Parts: sequence; structure tokens; C-alpha cells
Amino acid sequence: MIRVRVDQVAAAFGLLVGITMVYVPYEFGARVFQPIYPSIRLLGVAFLVGSAMMIAAMLYSDWPAWFGWLGRALFLAPLAIYWWTASVIFRGLTGGILYPLMSACLIMESLPRWRERPLMPGFLTAVALSFGVLLLLGPSQTSPTLSAGLKQVTLPVALLFLGSGGLLAVGRLRRQPTLDRLAIGVLCALFAILAVILGAASSWTGMELYMVLSLACLLLVFLRRQPQPSGVRWRLFRGMAFASVLPIIAVGALASVLAQKAIERELRGKAQQAVLAEAAWLEQSASMARALVSLQVQDPSLQDWARSREKAALYKRFELLERSSGQFDEVWMLDGRGDVVLSSPKTGPVQGNFSHRDYFQGAKASNQVYLSEPFLNAAGIPAVVFSSQVPAGGQDPSVFVGGVSLLRLGHQATLTSRSYHVEIFDKRDGRLLRETEHGEVLTRAPILSFVKEGALSTDEGILETFDASGQRLLIAHAQVPDTPWTVVVVSRLRQAFAPVTRLSAIVVAVALLAGAIALLLSRWVGQDVAQRLEALRDGFAALKTLSLGQPVPARGDDEVAQLTAGFNEMAARIEQTQKELREAITLRDQFLSMASHELRTPLTPLKATVELLLRQSDENQVLPLERQRSTLERLRRQVDRLTRLVSDMLDMARIQGGRLAMRRASMDLTALAREVADRIQHSSRERSAPIQLELPEGPLLGVWDEQRLDQLLTNLIENAARYSPPDAPIQVCIGSTADRALIEVKDQGIGVPAESLPSLFTPFYRARNAAQHYAGGLGLGLAICREIVERHGGTIQASSAGPGQGTRFSVSLPIDSQDTP
Repeated sequence: MIRVRVDQVAAAFGLLVGITMVYVPYEFGARVFQPIYPSIRLLGVAFLVGSAMMIAAMLYSDWPAWFGWLGRALFLAPLAIYWWTASVIFRGLTGGILYPLMSACLIMESLPRWRERPLMPGFLTAVALSFGVLLLLGPSQTSPTLSAGLKQVTLPVALLFLGSGGLLAVGRLRRQPTLDRLAIGVLCALFAILAVILGAASSWTGMELYMVLSLACLLLVFLRRQPQPSGVRWRLFRGMAFASVLPIIAVGALASVLAQKAIERELRGKAQQAVLAEAAWLEQSASMARALVSLQVQDPSLQDWARSREKAALYKRFELLERSSGQFDEVWMLDGRGDVVLSSPKTGPVQGNFSHRDYFQGAKASNQVYLSEPFLNAAGIPAVVFSSQVPAGGQDPSVFVGGVSLLRLGHQATLTSRSYHVEIFDKRDGRLLRETEHGEVLTRAPILSFVKEGALSTDEGILETFDASGQRLLIAHAQVPDTPWTVVVVSRLRQAFAPVTRLSAIVVAVALLAGAIALLLSRWVGQDVAQRLEALRDGFAALKTLSLGQPVPARGDDEVAQLTAGFNEMAARIEQTQKELREAITLRDQFLSMASHELRTPLTPLKATVELLLRQSDENQVLPLERQRSTLERLRRQVDRLTRLVSDMLDMARIQGGRLAMRRASMDLTALAREVADRIQHSSRERSAPIQLELPEGPLLGVWDEQRLDQLLTNLIENAARYSPPDAPIQVCIGSTADRALIEVKDQGIGVPAESLPSLFTPFYRARNAAQHYAGGLGLGLAICREIVERHGGTIQASSAGPGQGTRFSVSLPIDSQDTP
């Protein structure tokens, strides 16, 4: 058999564990890892550095011996901490056996006496026999995950471990490689089974350990000849391994840590904002409910009705409060002894004495509005109530009660992102008022099962903990002012870090792919490798000039030739990408120049006018009212222009971010068109020609967003006015078919060249003659119009006979529009 060393297995295991701990530390949330979780990244770095130094010492045997010893020390230190925490403290005997055996063999192999002796078979024999005995005598002591996964096959697996260990021992004593390979083949399958069980349970370190052991056994069984680390191919392989794989892993680890830190900061900020928003909303709702109850009990009419038991009048008042207040789902009144005077109209007749309720006792004990604990009311509905005494002029006062259904509270949309889990509970007894994940109420708040209630007692704060399944949680909490309510917003960091996890997997995959390519290339590189690598080197040097000039010649049809062809293709793509980047930079510079010019245009007269007013004020000049009005009118026009520019840019940002909101309601398009035309006609004093309207005789009703259609009509009409002579008429036609509304805006302005029509609705695009005809603008208005129309499910088109022939914009909207993404 070939010679596989334990330090090679240990280095591969350490590299994988280090990558996992550094790249995805939040996956180590199980109970056994929680003592070392605060230092999990530091342990991962120690594993990575130690394993990398061990690999370097193996590849470069002429390096000083202290380098390899330092690598082993850096590997063994975190391994000892990990072994003590996961195996000794929590009694995981499989790791308690395996890690000390690995450490002992690792130290022995570094000693001169054992350096040339193969210790891997002895290590596998000891592991197999120990595991077999352990599974026979105490299977529950292995680890909870393994004992559960092997529950149905514990005995067969134990016997296979014992048999393979005994067979391997006999094969080593009798020097029979066939017996050795048979035993190691069985161990390869057993280790693979353990890796699958632990991987399914997300026990990453255990999975990686047994996966490495399984691969080592696979090499021992099937690899017949020991690779000879010499020659150009070996030098190329180890050079490429250190120049590609390890730097990628190191840089990727740094990038992953920085990304995790950035996401943690962002999550903390967003969670704190979310919990404060929820608390503010609850505070406002509670304040409004208190004010409404206080207003009712101070109403003389209600006081008279309560004293005289005018149930008909009280019933109407309660019915009105339930139907139109928006605060209460039920309203009722109890007399001074707690008996029902009048029950809620919505829930129906309820009789009985409720003096035992805390809302009755709290109202009787205080002159303020009392907020009850959450409870199940007589109708079986979970609720909280606001109660207060009704002054009775010397008689025993009644108690007015306004109830809020927790079911309605749970159905209202949360102010936080859907990725957050929100809990609202009463800190007096810990019962839920709202819980967004399962919709539970009145049960004990789940957050209190793994967070001490005292940790949530401050007005607001943020903390981290683990749930029962070991997932790491970020918890933001806040007290609702003037209430006993606590709001908790929970973010599961595993889901939040999913993009970083995917990025980490890509980086590791790239590093492994680089190593695999290095191994393949080193196997088939021939005598001419240096010459062709020099050609590639020259090609890379030519890339510094941003243009390769001519491709690197590819000779032959082997991997180096393919690499050369790939390089040429890459160079061509880089050149094309650089060309596209230059074009994009040019477009960006043009937009910035245009935007700065457009913003400066209103700002310059604004500044000049303000300076003039200040100078006149310093000189105590009193201007005529007409001149003051003219000056203020100029200021208003410039401010309006600046406002439109900023609004257009904000709307375009919302469109590109998918955040352009639509609020549909029934509206009259005819009235809106008349209003917009009248507003533009009066604001454009320099126009002598009127805006001609062709409108239906009656209203044109439909379900649209009135604000956005106002913006659509304003943009189209102002666009027509901007590019038309002041004495040229503008026509606005509103019509309809059976199920669609039609809008046409026609002008007799500068027109649009035929080649510009397809791009007219593209953001930042302006037709050639529009740019020459200075009228301001950023080229965003028509793009925003198209987005508004398409979000309503409609279409917009532009047509023109050519320059100087005017332009017509046609819009078709469904009468009952639906949101179209």
C-alpha cells in the first residue's frame, strides 16, 4: 500500500475545519459549541494557519524543522480546546478517543525515530477497535447525533468496526496487503456513513473529520503507486498550490469576516429601528384608546345614562364606538359590583359578574384608565381592555370597558421586514399579545424560554443568544411607553448570513478548483512548459497596456495550449469589457455633467435673487408690492424646477429599486385632466396659446393611482409645452373604449427624429434635436411615464412625422388596473 501519513490527514482536517469556522462561524450554534462560540473565528484562524504551515513543511522538506513544529503547535492548540469542550465536557466519547489518538500520532511522526514508519494503519486499527467496543458497550455515549443516526444499525456497525480493526491488525502482523485493503475498504464505507449522518445534522466538524478519514482510506485502497514529488511537474504543482489555493482561501476568509461584520452591524441597526417602530405604533394605539375611554367616561350624557341605566342610549353609543372608532372591537359596562349593565353589541348578550377580572379591579382602584392583562373574554376571544370608572355623583361608579381583539392585532401588517420574527408580550405575566411566526396569543412568550426576563427589562436594547435548536439569534427589544408591553424583534442570523455562506462556498470552490487544475496541469506538462509559460507571461505583461495587440500563439493541443486559448479569449473579453466600461464611464460623466448643469441652472438665479433681497434689506429699501411679488414668483419657479428635478431622480431611484408605490382608488380621469391642464396653463405665463382639451361629456371613472396619473399628465403636457413655441397650441384628448381609457397629448413642436423614437422612453436619453433645443431636463420624465403606465397594466407610445412636425403621445389604460411588476 502507499504511504499516507496521519499529519496529512490532520492537515486536511484542520484546513476544512478552519475554513468552516472562519467562513461560517454562525453554523456552530449547537449546545456543545456555545462555550467556545465567542472565540470560534480565532480557533478557525489557528486551524487554518497551523494546517497551512504543516502542508508547507510537507511540500518543502528543506525548510527549517521549527516551521513544521510551529504548524503542529498551532494545529494542536485549538484541537485541544475543541476536544475538551465538545468531547470531555459534553462526553462525546467518539471525539474523546479519536482526537487524542490523532494528536499522539501527529507528535510521533515528527520525531526522527518514527518519521519513516507508517503510523496510519495503526491509527486506523486503534480507532476501529475503540469505536466497535464503544458502540457495543455504550452506544448512547458516542454523541447524540451519532447515537440517533445509528439507532437501528448500532450492532451491525459495531461488529463491522471490530471486524475491520481485527482484520487490519492481522494483515499488518502477517504482512498481507490484501487483508489490509479489505479492512480499510470497510472502514472507508463506515467513515462515509458517519460523515453522511453528521452532515445531515449540520455537525460540520464531525462530518469533515470522517470525510477526510474516508478519503484517506480510499487512497490507501485504490492508489497503487506512491507519487514522487520531484521534477518540473512537482515544482509547478506546489508552486501553483501556494500561489492560487492558499491566497484565495486567505483573502476569501478576510472578505467573509468583513462581510459578516458589516451584515451584523446592518442587522443590529435594522432590528433596532424595527423594534422602535413597532413600539411607537403600539404606544400611539394605546394612547388613542386611553384618550377615547377617558373622553367617554367624562361625557355628561354617558354619565347620566349610566346612573339611570338608559340601556337603549348606551347601546347606541357602544354600537357607534365599535363601528366607527377604529380602536375598540367591543365595548361594555359593569356596575359597581361587577355585574354586566350592558354587553357589547358586537359579541351579543353576556350576563354575569366579572368583579374577579383584573380590569374591573384595576379600574376601581385607580382614577386613571387601566390597561388589563391579556385574557380570554366571555365570548372566547383573546383580548386586552382599557377600563375606567364612570363618575356617578355619589353612587357606586360603573366601569366603562373598551376591548381590543388580539386576533385583529395579529392580522394587522407588521411594520418590520418579513424576515424578522416579532413578539409582543405583557411583562406582568409573560403572555403573548402577538406573535408573527405562528400567530399564537395568551401563551407564554417563546422568547422567554431562552432569554431571562430581566435581560428584556430595560427600555430598549439589543442582545444575542441561541435558541433551543442552537441557531444564533439577534434580539432587539423595547418597552412600549406607559404600558406593560414589551416588543421583541428576532432575526435568525443563519438566514441573514445566507448570501455570505453562498459567497464563501464559491470562494472555497474556486480555491479547490484552482488546486485541481494545478494538479492536472503538473501531470501533463512537458519539456516545453517553460517556453510556453514565458509566452503566457509575455501575454499577461501585455495586458498592462490595456490591449493585447495580438493573441499569444497556441502550439499543440494539450492543456497548456487550451490554457493559452483561454487566455486569448479572456484577453479579448477583458478588452471588450474595458471598452464597455469606458462607454459606461462616458455615459456616467455625461449624466453627471447634465445633472450638475440642470441643478445649477435654478440654483444660480436663486442665489442671485436671495443676495439681491439681502442687499436691499441691508439698505432698508422698500420695494413695491408688484416687484416683491415678481421676485417671489421667480424664486417659486426656480424652486419648482429644482423640486421637479429632484423628484424625477428620486422616482427613477425608486423605479430601479422596485419601490415605486401604487395606491389605487376610484377616480375621475376627466376632472384630473382638466385640473392638470388648468394648473399648467396658469403656471406657464409665457405661453400665449391655450391648452386645448377634448374631454368626454361625463366623468370617466376608473381604478387608478390619482397621484401617479397626475404626474403622468403633468410630464406629458409640460414636455409638449417645453418643446413647442409659446403660440403653438397643445391638444389633450381624453376618451375611452369598453374597458380602457385613452389619453393623447399632441403638440406642434420640434418633433422627434425617427431614429430616436425607439429610445425615447429610456432613462437619461434625450433625442438629438431635444439636446440642441435647450429646454432643460435630465431625460427622466418619459421613462417615469412609461413605468407609471406599465405598472397600471397599460401602454404608452410616441409618434412623430419628423423634426419640426410635432409629437403625439398615446396612452391606453385599463379601466380597472392591477399592479404589474
